[in-house]
Amino acid sequence: MATGNFDEPGIPPAQSTASVRSFRLPADYYAAPLSEVKPVFPSWVPWGCGSLAAVVLLLMFAGGAFLSGPRLATLIDLMLSMTIGEMKAMYQPDVTTAQKDAFDAEMKRMRDGLRDGKVSVQKVQPFLQTMQKAIGDEKVSGPELEQLTKAAREASAPAPASRR
Repeated sequence: MATGNFDEPGIPPAQSTASVRSFRLPADYYAAPLSEVKPVFPSWVPWGCGSLAAVVLLLMFAGGAFLSGPRLATLIDLMLSMTIGEMKAMYQPDVTTAQKDAFDAEMKRMRDGLRDGKVSVQKVQPFLQTMQKAIGDEKVSGPELEQLTKAAREASAPAPASRR
């Protein structure tokens, strides 16, 4: 009487399902002896990807260190010059010449302060946020330009002297 054991004599071994399939199931992969297992990736891949990730991180930290201080102010000044040039094409008909002149004067004062180190990058951030809101719809109206002028004036204003 057969007990159902596969190693029992007289019972023919069943055909392996792995030989019938054209792909290998994960269970077959992990159950196979190491001599049959072919790696999915070449052995250099973990070293190559890890090295690449380390290089990218080092470049990011080096870039951050390079841009800290006055170089960041120079980069923001460059970005402002490009953005202001594009923004002038967005002026709506309700923007007056006086508003344009006041804005240009405040922008010149703020950018000069950035270049000279008199205006910190932190003080320019509210202006950048205001500018982002103003040019978001690709139209700059008179009231929006007034807000931008006020934000530029506040950014370039000297810090109040601290009392001791």
